[in-house]
Amino acid sequence: MNAKRVQQVVLGSLSIATVVAFWVFLTGTGRVKPIILPPPADVLDGILDVYRGYLGVPWAEHFKASIIVMLAGYFTAIAVGVPLGIAIAWWKPIETIFSPLLAILRPIPPPAWIPLAILWFGIGLGGKAFIVFVAAVVPCIMNSYLAIKSTPPELIASARSLGASQRTLLVEVAIPSGLPAILTGMRIGLGTAWATIVAAELVVSLAGFGFLIMNGYRNLESQIVMVGMIAVAVLGYMMNWLFLVIERRLLPWGDAHD
Repeated sequence: MNAKRVQQVVLGSLSIATVVAFWVFLTGTGRVKPIILPPPADVLDGILDVYRGYLGVPWAEHFKASIIVMLAGYFTAIAVGVPLGIAIAWWKPIETIFSPLLAILRPIPPPAWIPLAILWFGIGLGGKAFIVFVAAVVPCIMNSYLAIKSTPPELIASARSLGASQRTLLVEVAIPSGLPAILTGMRIGLGTAWATIVAAELVVSLAGFGFLIMNGYRNLESQIVMVGMIAVAVLGYMMNWLFLVIERRLLPWGDAHD
């Protein structure tokens, strides 16, 4: 571990410790009521409650439910968004057809789709996965589009001078050149997909971190709300870290995101 990385770890740890210390101060001195911000000790009790089976649901079921919803929506977003973004950038007729539609749909926040998701896909996995899909597909489309559009003209010109076909230009020049930006869009999509998990699980869930947060809110158990939020934060961080590890393996010559 180099000196820069050590400095990042130390400063990051200090920032977290400062927030926790301020949290302990606010709750320990009675400046904030427990129902608004539970003390750390209450949150630890909440973690134990969830581990033992909050509302009769084993803790592993919450993890499994949220991960399945997120991965279903996220991988569908990749399968649709990346090829569509590339196609919009490469073929002018497709850009003419889809660009106005994307400009109209892009500003709509994912939670606004919840009523339609229920009507179209029901209250099962399909409805929840659709909300995650809506959140993740836009970054996949936009970054894939920009990746292809940003292909250096000299690369295209050099390949054409060697007799490369349009298919070869796309598959062997434009896509490899834009792969870092495409992967960045997928990583952003992963973050937005996971951040939307609570909204997705508003579509009638019996397990999951959104279920924990919403039931904690309804039962005035702020410590359970915090447990759900902490779980979402920690797992989101771990997924982003794992994606960066994979990205470094795929692009060892690229920016290491240090």
